[in-house]
Amino acid sequence: MGKKCNCGVCGEEFNTLSARRRHKKNKHGGYFTKEIKSQEEKKVENKEEIVQEEEKVEEQVEEEPKEALKEIQKITMPKDQAKEAWKKYCEVLKKRKEKFLQIMKDAHYQMKEGRELIDIYKVMKKTGLNENNEPRLAIARADIKEVFFEKLDSGTGVFAMEQGWHRSGWKTDVHLPQNIFKIHWEREEKDKWRIEKKTIKTRVPIVPIELLPDGDLSNYYILWEASEWEELPETKDPILLKRISENLFAILGAWDLTELEQSVIGGLK
Repeated sequence: MGKKCNCGVCGEEFNTLSARRRHKKNKHGGYFTKEIKSQEEKKVENKEEIVQEEEKVEEQVEEEPKEALKEIQKITMPKDQAKEAWKKYCEVLKKRKEKFLQIMKDAHYQMKEGRELIDIYKVMKKTGLNENNEPRLAIARADIKEVFFEKLDSGTGVFAMEQGWHRSGWKTDVHLPQNIFKIHWEREEKDKWRIEKKTIKTRVPIVPIELLPDGDLSNYYILWEASEWEELPETKDPILLKRISENLFAILGAWDLTELEQSVIGGLK
């Protein structure tokens, strides 16, 4: 006797395969196999559609630009460790006067107070340019109303607090090193020696009262996202900074610009 087998639809048992086939044809119309195959094909198609939809969503997520300020790398140190290092630099500076020693002392002072530091050169290199080949971030003294970015050869530039060669605030400008953006700025059609839109500008955020520091605002800087130059600054987390050296800054706090602050900025002359 052959091996017993069951109907895949109703479970009835048969002694032969031929008996099971006749049963399926007579009782179930012989369409079960086709229906199962059709159902399985639909399942595969549905799975493929789901995978394709998931891939589309992933592509959309990848295409969305990240907030530039979320990408910045910070320099940190435990407060106790920073305090010990600060004391050592205080002692050595009683006998020596090298500039780097003073910078190290000031940097450790900020970290012993629990603050994080940023290297603006690394920040600008990491965040790069927007779709218009303009810096994604801008940095300016906290006391000025608008800042200028002057494009220079070798993929560099200057965040200038004033415009013109005889500006008085050039010492407080932020000069970027060569090849920071790895780009050759576009040239004017009539004069290939001249950089197109050599100087661009944008408005500077105002510091909220919660973060308003003691003393003159000219001693502090603001870093923010400037996705649209010539327009108002982004509302995303401007950062208040204290300058330590040419490229080193301490983070004092961050905030979101309100609609009221945007309106005040837009009306400042």
